[in-house]
Order: sequence, then C-alpha cells, then structure tokens
Amino acid sequence: MTAADLIIERALELGFSHCGILPAGPLADAPRLDAWLADGFAGEMGYMHDHRDLRVDPSKLTDGARSVIAVAAPYAPPHPDDMIAAYALGDDYHGAMRARLVQLEAFVRAEAGAQVVGRPAVDSAPVLERAVAVEAGLGWLGKSAMVLNTTHGTWTLLGELVVDVDLTPVGRPHPDRCGRCTRCIDACPTGAIVAPYRVDARRCIAYLTIEARGPIPRPLRPAVGQHLFGCDVCQSVCPWSARVDPAPVPELTRRASLRGVDAAAILAMSKPEFAATFAGSAMKRARRRGLARNAAVVLGNRDDPGDFGPLARALATHDEPLARGHAAWALGRIGGPAARRSLDRACSRETDSYVWEEIRAALEHGSP
Repeated sequence: MTAADLIIERALELGFSHCGILPAGPLADAPRLDAWLADGFAGEMGYMHDHRDLRVDPSKLTDGARSVIAVAAPYAPPHPDDMIAAYALGDDYHGAMRARLVQLEAFVRAEAGAQVVGRPAVDSAPVLERAVAVEAGLGWLGKSAMVLNTTHGTWTLLGELVVDVDLTPVGRPHPDRCGRCTRCIDACPTGAIVAPYRVDARRCIAYLTIEARGPIPRPLRPAVGQHLFGCDVCQSVCPWSARVDPAPVPELTRRASLRGVDAAAILAMSKPEFAATFAGSAMKRARRRGLARNAAVVLGNRDDPGDFGPLARALATHDEPLARGHAAWALGRIGGPAARRSLDRACSRETDSYVWEEIRAALEHGSP
C-alpha cells in the first residue's frame, strides 16, 4: 500500500466516513466565491471577505504545504420534531473532528519518519471546505450548495489536514447526481436557494438563527417556524439523504440534555444556566441573546396562548434588548387582550429604542 492508501485507511479507522487527498494549490471554485460575495449573499459574515488568497489556495495556509487530506464525518439525521439542526445535537463537532485530525497528523508523521508540518482545520481556517471536498472526491456539490455523497447524502461534516508532504492524490470529482430534482429549492421555507447551487445566506434560516447577530427581519420571522437553531429542511427532503447509513462519530450522537429542548425554558435562561446547558455544544455559536431571540420567534410562531406567560416575562425582565424585542413581536403575533396589555405596559417603561419600535409595531400590526 502507498502512503496515501495507508492514510485513507487510518482516517476511516478514526471514524471518518470519507477521505480523499489532493495537491495543495489553487481551487477551481474561486470565481463562485467572488460572485457570491459580490451579490452580498454573505450578509453579516464579514469574515468571508477576509483572506481571499488563503481561501482559494490551501497551499498558502501553512509554510511548505504540499497536500490536503480532506475528510468527512457522518452524523445522524434529525427527528421530525427536532427544533435544532442535527449536527448540533451532539458535542461540538469542531473539537471531535479536530482531535481525530490531530491523530491523523501524528500517523502521517510516523509514516513519513520525519517532522511533518500540518494544519488541521474544521471551520477554523479560511479555506473553501466544500470545494476541497468536491475536488478530493468526497462527493458532489448539490443544488442546495451542500456536498452530497451516495452513502450519507448531506449528513456529513467536513474537515481538512494540510501537510508539507507530497502525497499521491486519491479521489476524483463525482458526477452531479442531482439531475432534474429541485426538492431542496422548492422546500426551502424562506426561498434562500435563489438558484441551483446558489444560497443567499441573508434568507437562510441557519444563518438567521446562528450567524446573524441582530434582529431577524420581520418578514422572515413567520417562515422561521419552529427552527430554534439551524435548519435541516433542504437536507431532509433530499432523496440521497434518505438513504443515509448514519454510523455517527460517538461524540456526535444526541446529547441527553438536548432531548425535548423547550423554547420557553431557553428564553428564560440565565447566563449561568446557558453556560451550563450548552458547555461543549456548537449551539454556543448563537450566544445566549441569539438563542433567546430565536426562542421568542419559535413561541410566536407556535401560536399557543399558553406561551403568553414566558413571553410577557421576557418582555418585562429579560436583560437582552434583542430578546425583549422579539418577545414583543411574538406577543403581537399571539394577540388578544392580555398580550396588548403586556405590550402597553412595556411601551410606557421601555428605554431601548429598538425594543420600543418592536413594541410599537406589535401593537399596530398584531392581532387584536
């Protein structure tokens, strides 16, 4: 077996479902990145405009980089009633995958019999991960702009190990097997997949509930539905994803603490409660105020009069204006005399201009 074959074998032993190797160098997907950024589709993700030279050429990620080892780790699909994207139901995948890439780097060093300089990356380096995965043969780019393969559909997470060793390339690009299917485009609740292979992040529920730091645009809040953190709709409707054999990395299995997570409880969480509940979880990415914002939207969309209490308390007492503002919107959506009285009281005491505007809009446009 060649060194490349042994590396692939070791990667699979470590729990990765796919592994490929390509020379470190310019990626063919650079024009797609430039067009996506020029269209403003990155939204508030300003970091996507940084370090373009590194993103489109992995050879610049570390001195003397010669090869990129690309990997994919599988995870289990969501349950139908999940409010959290499936990838975030286990431990934080960044740490779980990075630890395995560090072990893979040690294997490469042992095989080479020399000091190997490597850089593991799991969303932690400016690199076009999907482009690397496609060029390394891990799958093809679907119309949802996610990487698909025939054994796990879209239910994989991507990582890379850049090394200063010349390795024989392993893997070649897959043919596009999406055909004429447009299920992901048709099912997107907010119309974020604006064309095949093109996603406007500003409309994507995953972006709105995780990456966006400010208010969720009012016109998009109803479409967020019951999505508390992320969204799996485009993945769940994909025919290839229905054929998945999960075989998840143990750390990516569902945490007991996230079973039956309650939006009202998240809206009411104190800072210590948030820190304890989401320690070691990818959900920390949204931060406490972001999850509270999302929880208020979920409660508003649930349209259950029983949610009035948690929302009224949040509007009156939450320390984050972002949470109070979205609680006001949710109360306006639920409507009724009690909601209007709560909004009226808040209007007379609220000092934050953003929250006051949300209250005004809820009183003006909410249900009587």
